[in-house]
Amino acid sequence: MHHRFQTPHVSTWWVAGVAIVWYLGVSLISANALLDSLTALSLLIAFYYALTGVACAVYYRRRLFESLRDFVLLGVGPLIGAAMLTWLLVESVIDMSDPENSYSGNTWFSLGPPLVIGIGIAVVGVVTMLVRRLFSAAFWAERPSVAGPESPRATVMPHATAPAPAAVAHDGMDA
Repeated sequence: MHHRFQTPHVSTWWVAGVAIVWYLGVSLISANALLDSLTALSLLIAFYYALTGVACAVYYRRRLFESLRDFVLLGVGPLIGAAMLTWLLVESVIDMSDPENSYSGNTWFSLGPPLVIGIGIAVVGVVTMLVRRLFSAAFWAERPSVAGPESPRATVMPHATAPAPAAVAHDGMDA
């Protein structure tokens, strides 16, 4: 996390670098390959947001029945979104399995290139995550300063290492 802006600056630069390399590499192959890879990205986005919707409802499950607002915004809405995205994901996988539905019209492993690219990126992501977990177990540990489902605000545990409010430098920007 960036010390001043509290944003994930390292991962942002890594994603930007990988995206540039991917764009340059794939666009050299052909414009159709680039379009197929962008189509594959839609699968990963649908999966991620569907999973996020389910995670939201599970994470806030203890707050769902505190009010109608919480029930709708923390439970029903995310689950409806997750269901819709899951349906679109399944329909897209079926559609992308046919090579004729790709921009290139080629077949890779008897499937359309966007589906193969999407599966390949997902496999690389899972392998990277597992390797990272082996070598950086502390990264995966729960942090006491993260907001819990009991409160909409972050709670800082007494043993957390956050600086005291007086120690935080004021950057002139009001929230």
